[in-house]
Amino acid sequence: MNETRVKPNPATWEPLAVFACFASSLLSLALGFAFTTEWLLNAGRHPFLHAVGITLLIIGIPILILGGHCLDLMDKKNKKSDRVLRPDGARYANNSKTQKAGAKQ
Repeated sequence: MNETRVKPNPATWEPLAVFACFASSLLSLALGFAFTTEWLLNAGRHPFLHAVGITLLIIGIPILILGGHCLDLMDKKNKKSDRVLRPDGARYANNSKTQKAGAKQ
């Protein structure tokens, strides 16, 4: 049986977005924690930096969730590209299942 593999596109934006989201959320949460705790800055002396720290803490969680969403998109795209095409254009479920099905015939 003649099968062709669908080639994945290596120039995708998902890995870059995942890295950027996770790195920026880690930095945001670390700086937010540092600015809101009393051991580094006094909230009475630096109210602006304390407010910036609270804002960074609030913004860090949605950015982390966005990174997870981009990771899911990347995983979906990789699963889709792992499928095998038959010569008539119909799709098999995935490569491992087609090998098992071909061995049974």
